[in-house]
Amino acid sequence: MKNISIKSLCVSMALLPLMLMLASCSGDDYLNAIPDDSTALVALDMQRLSADGKTDVLNGLLGVDDVDGCGIDLSSKLYVFTTAEGNVGLVVKVDDDGALDEWLGRMSQKGFCVQTSKRKDFGFTVIKDSWVAGFSSGALVVLGPVLPSQQADAQRRIIKYLEQDEEHSVKATPMFARLDTIGAPVALVAQAAALPEKMVAPFTLGAPKNADASQIMIAAELNPVDNGCVVVNGETFSFNKSVDEALKAARDVFRPITDKYLANMSDSASLGVFMNVDGTRFIELLNANKSFQALLAGVNTAIDMNNIIKSIDGDVAVMLPDLSKGMSGVQMCAKLKSKAFLADVGYWKQSCPVDSRITDWKKDAYCFTNGDISYYFGVTPDLQYYSGMSEAMAEGVLSAASSPLSAAVRQLVVGRRLVMLLNVGSLKAGGVDYGNYLKTLFGGADTVIYIMK
Repeated sequence: MKNISIKSLCVSMALLPLMLMLASCSGDDYLNAIPDDSTALVALDMQRLSADGKTDVLNGLLGVDDVDGCGIDLSSKLYVFTTAEGNVGLVVKVDDDGALDEWLGRMSQKGFCVQTSKRKDFGFTVIKDSWVAGFSSGALVVLGPVLPSQQADAQRRIIKYLEQDEEHSVKATPMFARLDTIGAPVALVAQAAALPEKMVAPFTLGAPKNADASQIMIAAELNPVDNGCVVVNGETFSFNKSVDEALKAARDVFRPITDKYLANMSDSASLGVFMNVDGTRFIELLNANKSFQALLAGVNTAIDMNNIIKSIDGDVAVMLPDLSKGMSGVQMCAKLKSKAFLADVGYWKQSCPVDSRITDWKKDAYCFTNGDISYYFGVTPDLQYYSGMSEAMAEGVLSAASSPLSAAVRQLVVGRRLVMLLNVGSLKAGGVDYGNYLKTLFGGADTVIYIMK
């Protein structure tokens, strides 16, 4: 018995490494194909989306509705990531690569993709002329959009992704660890630098001046509601301790939003940002923010915007009717505690840069012009600041929109500290229609409401 025990022990010791290796292998090995330098990562729980979520997601992301026998494990989470180079990637678990190859063959006959080919034991195809897809026995990776001349390079990168182990994948990163703690149908963790450029600034408020956008992270959970909206509850944070402490401290600057200006935003507008602040504290955040600092520096050459912002004490609304036009269509209104800054307008007129000027518009209201750019601004008798890039936009910002946000949407904003409202149709970047994906995932949602926790 003693000899048998010793022999058994020796065998067990010999097999221990194999046993540990097998134990470490799990159903999430397909995640090894996500690169560790991803700048954004989204997890979609296929089982918790809409009733037809599995088909809807693949239809929205890949443009197909026939997934029978596709070889993809539709019970596992699907991941979307952005690469350091700016491409969008999709990773799906494969449970039968032979079936996937046959399915892609059938789809190629429908014009969905080209016939598959082999490279280094991996299958490859090109979807819709601009998305390169590669697959192994465990994972399918789709990468794009890329030009035809870039497809060979995309293939090489996908091979690298499919061959890498857990140590070199996103699974070994703090980003993935944070994502794994978010229990929502759709969870996101991203660098602020990965967002569309026109949307970055509000997410970086509160960060120190020396903080880079890649150090500022956004963690969010996306949940559908019944009124045509996707509610995104998110927070900014940083893996850098000092940056994280500054971001947390900045949250106290924002006070509960009232319904004062919510009806002034049209339901067709691209973007609206709402908050309630004491301007003397809020200006400190803006002056420490690289994006806003550059903007304020330009404006302050003619108008002392710092003093205007310091005069705010209450609700603020910034709206962009058309995001594609950038700041050229911006409107702003805010409740003031004082209009003392108007006493400086005479000085502003005298010190205007060359080729620009400030002229009287109406009582306590003025127009700044510089070439083709015009900026109208003024103060009402009840101390409300209003501005716009045209007379109509400036005057209209204080009036209820002809087609305002729904009462249900406005109710979701009241009492929050910082809210961004995004028209789903405006969510496009790098040739990718993110709004279309959101519509697919959440059954036709028209509005995204980002709420700062």
